Parts: sequence; structure tokens; C-alpha cells
Amino acid sequence: MVKVEMTREEYEKLKGDYQFDQRVAKPQPAWNSYFKFSKRSTMNKSLKKNDEILVFLLNLKKTIEGPILTKIYGGNFMVIRNHVYRFNPDRVFTFGKYKAVIAREFDRELVGIDDYEELVVQDFSSKNPGGRVNIDDPVLIKALIAAKLTEKPVTNISAGKWIVIGLVILGVIVGFFMLTGNKTTTPTPPTTP
Repeated sequence: MVKVEMTREEYEKLKGDYQFDQRVAKPQPAWNSYFKFSKRSTMNKSLKKNDEILVFLLNLKKTIEGPILTKIYGGNFMVIRNHVYRFNPDRVFTFGKYKAVIAREFDRELVGIDDYEELVVQDFSSKNPGGRVNIDDPVLIKALIAAKLTEKPVTNISAGKWIVIGLVILGVIVGFFMLTGNKTTTPTPPTTP
């Protein structure tokens, strides 16, 4: 474990950021909609066997390949396209009901959240903590304001609501024709004086 010298203010800021991230609930995307049927078939196979896992491979062509279903050998390594990778359960990501790892083609270690923690430690141990991200940058503030102004509110009306609206309009039209249709009058007998 790496110990980092930090002031009480830095500690409180880091603790507040962590607690905010824990409180904010992020909606889970429907991952099945991102993959074709053949990919979903591969993903569903990973649920059936405990010794197999999904792998997303970051290759040298700057593309992401996957999901690739691979077997975990001996509980601590796996082979993907003739490359051996160390398996670390701490680096398993979950999305929905699926479990997956992210591997880089040029590295034997899997990508994990530990990589982010190393960046944070390096940032706090530098001469300018927090210097990686300048929040008060005027260009970023202007871009954020422009993005918020160009956003359009999304209205989601489900199919059921459209059906109800259509039936109401159809009922109004039918009712209008029924009330204003040809009225037949019965002839009245002539009155005698």
C-alpha cells in the first residue's frame, strides 16, 4: 500500500468526491442493444460456465475486439490469441448480468480500476495536485454552457399512450358525425281548424 502525504483539505475533498460518486446512481444501459445477435450468443455462453469469461481486447490497430469468450486456466491465467494474460479477479468488470475483463494486446496485465488509483496517487504526489484537470478553465466553461444551450429536451411517449390518444381522437370524430349527421324527421299530420 502506498502512503501519500496530503493535507486535511485534500483528504476532505477526495472523501467528498468519493461519497458524491457513491450517492449518484448511474442508470445501467441496456448492453444487449449494443451487440449483434452473434455477439449476444457468445455473451450468453459465458453465463453457463464458471471457468470462462468475456474479454474485450484493445489491439494495436486502436480498435476494440470482442467480446471474446476465453477459458481461465488454473484460476490465474488465460490465453487470448496466443498471448498469455494474468487473471486477477479484482480486474473483472460487470455490466448487467455479464462479467468481463479488458485486455491490452501489448501488455500481460488486464486493465482495471487500480490503473486509475495509480494516476490519483501520482497526481497527489506531484508538485501541483489537481493540475491534471483544470476545472476553472474558461474554454471548458464556455464549451459546457454551449453544450447545455444546444441540448433539446427529449419527450418520450410510449406506444400505449399513442394508442390511447388515437382512440380518443377517433371517438371524438365518430361522436361529431353521429351528433351532426342527417336527422330524419317524421312528418307531422296536418292540423284541422
